[in-house]
Amino acid sequence: MSGATTTRHGQRGFLGNLLAAIVLLAMACVGVVWVYLGMMTRDQWPIRWLEVNGSFERVSAEHLRASLAPLVSGSYFSVDLQEVRAAAARHPWVSDVVVQKQWPDTIDVGITEYEPIAHWTDGRLISTDGRAFRVPAGDGIQGLPRLDSPEHALEQALGAWRAFDRMLEPLGLEIERLRLDPRGAWYLTLSNGTRVDIGRGDAEARLQRLVKSWDGLVRDRAMAPLGVDLRYTNGFAVRWPGSEETNGKES
Repeated sequence: MSGATTTRHGQRGFLGNLLAAIVLLAMACVGVVWVYLGMMTRDQWPIRWLEVNGSFERVSAEHLRASLAPLVSGSYFSVDLQEVRAAAARHPWVSDVVVQKQWPDTIDVGITEYEPIAHWTDGRLISTDGRAFRVPAGDGIQGLPRLDSPEHALEQALGAWRAFDRMLEPLGLEIERLRLDPRGAWYLTLSNGTRVDIGRGDAEARLQRLVKSWDGLVRDRAMAPLGVDLRYTNGFAVRWPGSEETNGKES
């Protein structure tokens, strides 16, 4: 009898513990659901402020704010930051977006705009960080040099433009157009209208040859040369207005 009694007591104790565990689990689940529903309910933790920050030279802050407002109408915990970021990034002039929550009722959107430094092929622009992007009417933006190169050679063309422009700066000249053809030959159009054919290989050395000779070349000349051909071993050919052509030599 004592053994049977002990077994019944053990079974009752096990069932009691199991029931208690089930009750505690159910209470925990109810608590989680209650907290979740409370967090997701807009009336409990509403977003009251949408902060949109940036330089806003080409992006309209008001237009951007209006487009994002419907996405932040939920509670602090239910707003999808990735959705907000994706919506802001769809603006063609937006380069980067950072979206953060500020407790207890604010969504902060930081905007970085593209800053164009040059035109590129197919109507695209080049940003200060070397990325190509496209915006409506971008091809009509004035005051930017035009770079033309094969698709894979953007970084090479951008680096060459910067290097060549630094070399020409002491002469008061800038590059208006740079072209790298598929064979690897370089062609420049300068701000004074002179076309410079550099050719392939030793591009900076060839251009330096012209830079060193430039002052003597244009001295007593009323007009700049129409073209300079640097595709010579030790000198270059110059074409002047009126189809006059002379050969220059390194000094």
